[in-house]
Formats: sequence, structure tokens, C-alpha cells
Amino acid sequence: MSSMSRFRHVYNGKLFQNSFSSRPQNQQIVFYSKVPRGFKNTQKKENIGFTGYIFLIVPATTFCLGVWQFNRRRWKIDKIAELENKVKLAAPDLFPENLASVSEEEYTKYKVRGHFDHTQEIFIGPRSLLSDDGGTRGFGLISTGEKVGYHVITPFQVENGPRILINRGWIPRTMLDPRTRAEGQIQGTVDLVGMLRNDEETLAMVPKNQVEKDTWFSRDIGALASRLHTQKIFLDLDLQSSVYAAERGGPIGGQTRISLRNDHVQYMMTWWGVSILTTILWLKRFVW
Repeated sequence: MSSMSRFRHVYNGKLFQNSFSSRPQNQQIVFYSKVPRGFKNTQKKENIGFTGYIFLIVPATTFCLGVWQFNRRRWKIDKIAELENKVKLAAPDLFPENLASVSEEEYTKYKVRGHFDHTQEIFIGPRSLLSDDGGTRGFGLISTGEKVGYHVITPFQVENGPRILINRGWIPRTMLDPRTRAEGQIQGTVDLVGMLRNDEETLAMVPKNQVEKDTWFSRDIGALASRLHTQKIFLDLDLQSSVYAAERGGPIGGQTRISLRNDHVQYMMTWWGVSILTTILWLKRFVW
């Protein structure tokens, strides 16, 4: 044996030998190591293969769903702006003589002539008073410090036409009795402008209407029409048409709130979050 001592370095089951001149002869040093310091596995993973491409469908699909929700959100914003413009600025159409010609599109503006049947009224509420800009402040047409009240739904006989429902507007709860606003109960033939409405979408926490008790929490046009013996046509009176009555204590019109659900941001972030997560998992499994 030479004058240099020998040692063995065992790495992953392989024996490596080296020598030191400073050690006594015949003395061997054995080192064991799983991964040497600074070691980096540069071995490339196998090809992705058919299975990898199949799993790639999940992040790709959820990303596309997020893009779709983004586009839907843009469409909904434009639609809300269009409806607000229709409610505030568009000229009204004459109410058709034929009921089959009544538009099915909500917020269509109609001009009608006829008279109210004040012997029958239904109150929907409680409701906050809406201003002309969609806020919840008053118009100064009636002197009340109350912020919560009810919508007054009254049958309206269209001249040479059907009997329909009209939401005359908002009154405070202290004026539910018609005798407290007798001057605001406009008699005779009037010309009005109103917006066509559909059934109201309600949250789970909103109580159900108690028709037999005449207690109404939401706009159910079919049930209202049956109760007041009218056609299933419902108009929200606009502010201008209600000024004369409101100045005399009657309901304040212009209570149309544009209510289109716009929760696309939530769905968009959910789909994109799932896409990012599944992309990371796919990369760790098939690439990294």
C-alpha cells in the first residue's frame, strides 16, 4: 500500500475513494451523504404526454370562464346605463290599445290617459324614499322627516282601454290613511307617464306577501292584479307626473330603481383564482 491513506466516500450507494497524505496508513474514513451540499438535480422530467394535456383543460377552461364573466360585467354596466337613460331621458310611447302590443321589456316608458280608482289601494313596504338621482333623500315636495314609508299601488282605468296597476309613489307611514292626504287623491281624467315593471326579485330574508291580510312586502304583479281586478300590467309613475298630487300631500313618484344584478366581479375572481391554482398544480406535476 502507498504512503497515502485512503478513504471511502459513499454517496447514494456508490463508493468513491480518495486519499490524504496527512493520515496514518491503513486508516480509512467513510462519509455518508444523501444529497451533497449544493447538489441540484438537473434531470429533466419526461414528456408531458397525453395525460398532462388532459389535465391542462381545467386551468384553461376556468380562465376562459373568467374572461366570459369579465365581458358580461362590461355588458351589464352598459345595460344599466342604457336603462337609466331610458327611464330619465327617453320619450314615452303611447300606451297601445291592444294589450298584445304592450312591450315585454321592463322599463319601457308609456304615456297613459285615464283615471284612478282611489277606493282601492294597496301598500308595498316598507320602502325608502328615492330621489331623482337614485339616492334616498326627499324631494322637498312634502314636509316630513320620515325616511321610511310605503309605495301606493292604485288601479287605473285607461281611457278606452284596460284597467291596470300604477305605483303612484312613496308616502310616509303616517299617511297610510287616505284621509290624511285627501287633496292628493287626484280625481278625473289625467295624463301620466310611467315605466313598465316586472315582478320584483327578492332576497331570502324578505318576508312573503300575506295576500289574505293585504300585507305586501314585494311586487307580485299577478297577485296584485288578482286582488285589485286589473290586467297584469304595472307602471311606476314618474316624478313629473306626481308633482301636482305630491305638493298636496299625495305620493311622490319617480320611485323606479334600476335593479339588475351585477355580481360578475365575484364570479370572475373565483374562476381566475381556480385557474391560477390549477395552473400551479399542473406545473408542479408535469413541468417543475
